[in-house]
Amino acid sequence: MKNDDVKKQFAIVIRNAKITAALFFILLTPSIVITVKELDEMFGLTKDTWLNASIAGFIIYLGFVFFLWKCPKCGKFPGRGWFRTSCEKCGVELN
Repeated sequence: MKNDDVKKQFAIVIRNAKITAALFFILLTPSIVITVKELDEMFGLTKDTWLNASIAGFIIYLGFVFFLWKCPKCGKFPGRGWFRTSCEKCGVELN
C-alpha cells in the first residue's frame, strides 16, 4: 500500500472519529445543562433519558476507538490522538 493511500485512509478514520466524538458531546450537553440549571427535563425528555443517551454516546465512541481506530497499513492501534504523525506499531507516516 502506498503512503498516500495510507494517509487518505487514515484521514477517513480521523473524520469518523470526529463525527463520533461530536455525537457523544451532542448527547452529553443536555445532561450537563439539566444538571447545572437544576431542570427536570429538556426538549420534553427527562434527566434520566438524557443521562442514558449520553452513556450510549460514550459507549458508541468507545466502540469506535476499540474496533475502528486502526492504522490502515498494519491494522493495529496507531496510538492516541487525532494529530498522530505516525503509527506507533509499524512506523508508517499517517499525516
